[in-house]
Amino acid sequence: MLLPGLLCLIALLPPPAAPADAPAEGARPSLAEVVEGTLAAAGQLVRADALRGEAAAVRQQAGAFTAADPGLRLKGVTDQFNADAGAYALEALVELPLWLPGQRRARLELARALGVRADALAGLLRWEVTGAVRDAVWEVALAKVQADQARTAYAAAEALQAVVAKRYAAGELARLDLLTAEQETLARAAELTTADADLARAEAAYATLTGRTELPLPPEPGGNAATADAPAPLLPEHHPLLVAANAALGRARAERDRVASERRGHPILSLGGVRVRDDPRLDGDNTVQVEVSIPFGLRSHAAPALAASEREVTDQLAELHRLRRAAEGELVEAVLGRRGAAAALAVAEARARLAADALAVAERGFELGETDLSERLLAERRAREAQLDLALRRAEQGQALARVNQALGILPE
Repeated sequence: MLLPGLLCLIALLPPPAAPADAPAEGARPSLAEVVEGTLAAAGQLVRADALRGEAAAVRQQAGAFTAADPGLRLKGVTDQFNADAGAYALEALVELPLWLPGQRRARLELARALGVRADALAGLLRWEVTGAVRDAVWEVALAKVQADQARTAYAAAEALQAVVAKRYAAGELARLDLLTAEQETLARAAELTTADADLARAEAAYATLTGRTELPLPPEPGGNAATADAPAPLLPEHHPLLVAANAALGRARAERDRVASERRGHPILSLGGVRVRDDPRLDGDNTVQVEVSIPFGLRSHAAPALAASEREVTDQLAELHRLRRAAEGELVEAVLGRRGAAAALAVAEARARLAADALAVAERGFELGETDLSERLLAERRAREAQLDLALRRAEQGQALARVNQALGILPE
């Protein structure tokens, strides 16, 4: 008949497994290796490299002899187009913008702030990728738990169907009991198909993100349980989010100091020579010329740039406060989630024990003919749900720890 054939076909379906060329257990990468590979593939570190290049350029500029690009000024005067008496004057000057006190130091401080921000950005990007990898890893882990439980339930349903069929053939059970057992097996087969599909999607998402098929081993390092048990967890100052925000604030302040130091502009020293000839019968006179141009630095002209730099500092300071509050909220939520997961595990363990005992009583009663098949299936369904809940709660302990580590800004090593 069609039903046994379908059941045989489902039973022959292979469970999801690692590819044939997957590395051995000991060769599986660490979480840090997966994160580094994902970060390199994402190509986001070029942003930090660009900031380092900007810092190097500013530092090189601060080390230059002149404060701005030197220039050559040429001037010629002649009477060729009016009196044409042969008189002329030639002037050639090299213009050298000079540093005012504090300007070079402000540029060097800006270069240092840019370098700090580049390092902070690299750490922030690594932390963000770590969070994405952690989420993907635990999505696969939880989906695998559900698939394993569904496979176990399907195997148990098949075994029960075989017992019911044998007793039906012996005349001990009715045809309705056999149909009920077959329906239960098909229901478990449908659950297994859905669980396997969910696992395949989770594995595909992980592979797309990381470029790998194997999960890191172990998926999450421990050692932070004390933080989760603390009554009021504190956000560490070395959190990548805060480090990046502080670096952005430092860069804004350095830029404000640079703008303030250069509000007067740069004095210009001009060095050159002048050759003048008033009479063509005489040789021209050569003189050396030195000029100094000093800008007044009117506050009205520098005010827009100063105000813009001050506004940037204010914006970055407000952003730092916002990010700190958001990170503190995420840490509290992660810590409370881990405590809740621990409490849920204790309840799930008690529930699983009671359900297992009830199932044992129902199985014994069914064998002795004291209970019918519906009671047996009800006890099995409750035990299966309790076991699935227990397996998920156990897996969620690692996921909760991963979220605490992420909220604390802890990066894998």
